[in-house]
Amino acid sequence: MYLYKRSPLILLLLLVCSCNSSDEDTTPTATTEAENCITDQVLNDARGDCGVSLVFTSQFQESTSGTTRTVMSNSIPSHRVGLFGGGMNSLNPNAISKANTGALITGAMRNIPGIVSAVNPTLLAQHVSEITYNEDSCYETIQWNFDGYYTGPLMDLQTVINLNNSENAADYSSSGSVGMQKGVAHLLKVYMMHVITDTWGAVPYSEALQGVDNLKPAFDDQSAVYASMLAEIDAALSFLDGGGLSGDFMFNGDAAKWRQFGNTMKMVMALRMADADPAMAEAKFKEAVSGGVLGSNADNVHYPYTTSDDNDNPWQDRFQSREDYAASDVMVDHLFANSDPRLAKYAAPVVSATGDTSKIDYVEYGGNTYAGMPYGVLNPGILQTRISFLPSSVIYDGTNAGGMLYSYAQVCFSYAEAHLRGWSGLAGDAQTWYELGIAASHAQWGVSTADATAYLGSVAPVSMETMATEKWVALYLQGHEAWSEWRRLDYPVLTPATDALTGTGIPVRYGYGATTASANKANHDAAVAKISGYSQDSKVWWDTK
Repeated sequence: MYLYKRSPLILLLLLVCSCNSSDEDTTPTATTEAENCITDQVLNDARGDCGVSLVFTSQFQESTSGTTRTVMSNSIPSHRVGLFGGGMNSLNPNAISKANTGALITGAMRNIPGIVSAVNPTLLAQHVSEITYNEDSCYETIQWNFDGYYTGPLMDLQTVINLNNSENAADYSSSGSVGMQKGVAHLLKVYMMHVITDTWGAVPYSEALQGVDNLKPAFDDQSAVYASMLAEIDAALSFLDGGGLSGDFMFNGDAAKWRQFGNTMKMVMALRMADADPAMAEAKFKEAVSGGVLGSNADNVHYPYTTSDDNDNPWQDRFQSREDYAASDVMVDHLFANSDPRLAKYAAPVVSATGDTSKIDYVEYGGNTYAGMPYGVLNPGILQTRISFLPSSVIYDGTNAGGMLYSYAQVCFSYAEAHLRGWSGLAGDAQTWYELGIAASHAQWGVSTADATAYLGSVAPVSMETMATEKWVALYLQGHEAWSEWRRLDYPVLTPATDALTGTGIPVRYGYGATTASANKANHDAAVAKISGYSQDSKVWWDTK
């Protein structure tokens, strides 16, 4: 709860956690009686006596500048709070004078690395293998929590939306136009919700982000979540007015870039549901194309890591004091078998190829020796000097991998698949887009034109299998996208972990975490009942094959 003391200041009321901006403000204002109090007074919906004081205990993040404190994210109940004092010109440290909506957008964006550089889905896609501690590769953990998304970045984004929908929207114009703030907040919200629902299936959406107005939101079926997300994208695109946006370190308030991002996301989502709802998928795919998607590698959307420790590539942090991950033997062997020049870009040569070779397949390519780490083996007993780690360009750069949200190569393969599905009215043909996708991936990774051309001359003609396999290769280290596309397309054929600890195959969803099960039991149990418990073998809605 928030406390305030006797103050002549006018309360500047602000909605913090409620998602319904049209709710009437029921918080007491600074009446004469309140101003005459000489002790702390409770400010909430059940206002206590003048002499009542309660301790503030809610967790929050704040920034300070002089006497001004701005709360950027919190778990505070939906009280309207404002500017109060413990004396003249003194701010209550637990109060919010005015939210900085640009800072809220920045804070939400800072959560993207946790998505694009996530290790577990990258392991499930078998792009990399663990070296020493191999439990995740062997599916030991089947339950994961999504609560942090809702209480952190999603709540921040919903607050931006709510404030710009309120009658006081003009108070936040310093962060940009209403249209840009709402449009970008909605697009980032959908991006994160897309990852959440593709990972867990049924999740809170329609009743989510309402703070204490609804602490136990219902879980929406994934089909309903998809319909809502697509509608939210359309609304967001209509909001983008080019009126500038502070705090946007991804596109610097460029409305055209955000439209391209939104349409590309719609294209990806449309294909994701192509087997579950073909008619809707085709319609939304064509809408995305018409709206404008990524058109070259120059348009690739990647998170802009810096050299600062608090914003560098997470893969770099993973290798600062430990070396736990290497290129998988699944990926290395595939690239070698197809003479794919991306091998030298995806993996580093081994330090030494001597010793026991019975556990490792050493391959010679381009004058160097490579060896992928065996996937899904609990106790491999392999020296780190004898396997291929990730190259330094991956660990320390993050432009090509580790930070990629969407690439032009992915867009090209999406076009190829649409043609294979017989969707009419699209430019080109399946073979052309298939080859463009391969070429785009090679160029993205710095493969020479000559090597890329030679590889293109050897690839099999386009089919759903060859397209899906090349897409899997092109999505290297884009864990969530690679794992989702493999689940949907079922290519390439991957073998489950040798020493799998749970399940009957490669996990195709996450189980709900323990905190969700305890905090929202009734709705959690209803969702679990629809998917046969926590089973990681139960497919999500769009995974129909």
